[in-house]
Amino acid sequence: MPATSAPTVDHRLNPQEMVVLHRVFRREVPLLADLVEAAAPDDRRRAAVLADHLDLVLGALGEHHEGEDDLLWPKLRERAAPGDGVVARMADQHEAVAGALVEATALSRRWRAGADRDTALLLAAALRELDRHAVAHMDDEEEHLLPLMAEHITPREWSEVGERGRGSVPKAKLLIFLGAILEGATAQERQLFLAQMPAPARLLWRTLGIRLYARTTARVRGTGPAAPAA
Repeated sequence: MPATSAPTVDHRLNPQEMVVLHRVFRREVPLLADLVEAAAPDDRRRAAVLADHLDLVLGALGEHHEGEDDLLWPKLRERAAPGDGVVARMADQHEAVAGALVEATALSRRWRAGADRDTALLLAAALRELDRHAVAHMDDEEEHLLPLMAEHITPREWSEVGERGRGSVPKAKLLIFLGAILEGATAQERQLFLAQMPAPARLLWRTLGIRLYARTTARVRGTGPAAPAA
């Protein structure tokens, strides 16, 4: 019997939270690859805008995976012995994602400095390679790992991963990342995420965050702004 028993039915983790978070990376990484590739050579202002957004997205993806490595995998190995092969496979996939993240991050910094066409093409290719590894991992995780998490990880333990992730996002970018989460969320999922926020934070999102995210996406994508519902 594990040292910490499985959560009761009434206190089980809702795995949909991870699915909603994954949608951010599924959308933003390939979109940024296309935007980097389409950027005009030597346009350093455009390169800076996209590199800023890459810092946010790539940093959040890396921190999300490191949080799982440190806070979830040891617990699952202890409590979910029949699923240990699944956990080991997730860890191996994280190594592939981490390598792709290092490459994309280094190229993003290089491109920010020079905005040259050759580096832009290398960065776009690196982001597509990252997307390939990340999507394969997220597909596998959502199908095979989330049931184990629902059975063996408590909502509080999962919230520790989220708290660590939020702590890694610069405070000035928190509303933007929240907007990225809510953009692809259903009405029910938006309610789930917003309900976990303190009332002052919800008010800040509605009075400032929605407009800030719309302006940010318009600037990054060069199109009409995305407007997640309140």
